[in-house]
Amino acid sequence: MALPPHGANPRALYESMNLERPNEIIDFSENTNPLGPPEALRKSWDGWFSSIFSYPDPEGLRLRKEIALFHHVSRHQVLLGNGTAELMMAAARLFQGKKVGIIHPAFSEYERVLKANDCGIHHFYTQEENGWEPDDEELMSFLAQGHALFVCNPVNPTGLPYSRASLEKWICQAETAGGMILLDEAFIDMVGEERSMSGWTGNRGLLIFRSMTKMFSIAGLRLGYLLGSKERVEQMKRWLPHWNVNALALEAGELCISDRKFQEETRQFIHTERTRLFSFYKELGFKTSASQANYYLLQPPDPSDTSELFEYLLKKGLVLRHTENYRGIEGRFLRAGIKTKKQNDRLMQAVKEWQRNAFLL
Repeated sequence: MALPPHGANPRALYESMNLERPNEIIDFSENTNPLGPPEALRKSWDGWFSSIFSYPDPEGLRLRKEIALFHHVSRHQVLLGNGTAELMMAAARLFQGKKVGIIHPAFSEYERVLKANDCGIHHFYTQEENGWEPDDEELMSFLAQGHALFVCNPVNPTGLPYSRASLEKWICQAETAGGMILLDEAFIDMVGEERSMSGWTGNRGLLIFRSMTKMFSIAGLRLGYLLGSKERVEQMKRWLPHWNVNALALEAGELCISDRKFQEETRQFIHTERTRLFSFYKELGFKTSASQANYYLLQPPDPSDTSELFEYLLKKGLVLRHTENYRGIEGRFLRAGIKTKKQNDRLMQAVKEWQRNAFLL
């Protein structure tokens, strides 16, 4: 049975498992903002209709200026993309025929873009018993050889961020040896901007990938950006299609990036719900990753029951993310996004029912 490689695709998941899809679905496999998009975006939407009549600004100049202002960098260090996946595909082109490392478990897209660009791949595995921390000595030795390394911060799927000290050390080693850290900060705004490495943007040993679809719940618009040195940005820009970001995405991005209040309210809500969820799971003997993001790993008291729990929840219309294609985990956990209070309540109730039924068997 081949399960879909990504979350946020319930239809394909139910079909692959030959399960009847319930009328009502709550997609916990999708990690976008449970509060939805900013209210200002809803109010502005109709006014942007006329923008679809003309070609968008191919430079995305206004949005790049806003992003540069937000991160205190030059607009020449900002590259817009049709989602971060497009930018990762372009970045992988820098290392065609070369070796790039991936710290696992990790977002499966890294491996896909590297294979598409004929890159060699070196896999680093982390273990739950070591707090999902990589072997620092092994990483430093790899970077000293001038290789590149994909780093997800916070990690998808655990939700754990790396320490600033570790990131700084890896970036410096990469720059010294002529390599690069490919830093995926798609969910860093869910943790807090103080954990971002955007202040190191001018470093030639660093490229940062940022998503605007997660925090602002605009996944359908496909909008992301890259922060890097001016030279790297100019080089990668030549590999992207003209008009790669549509007019509606440019308008939405410009409005969203400056809404600091919305971002802070989101972080507070996620913290409150995460604390409540983790307390519930602990009482039931479930294991969770010590996530600081808007998603977490979940495992029942008996890990061998994970697939049974997954299917039970699917039948209830609660779609969690399988981890079958996450190297180093291979299905031993489920990943769940943090949703609204009411939706989280639904999940907790279903988990409690599953455990009660399991005890009765």
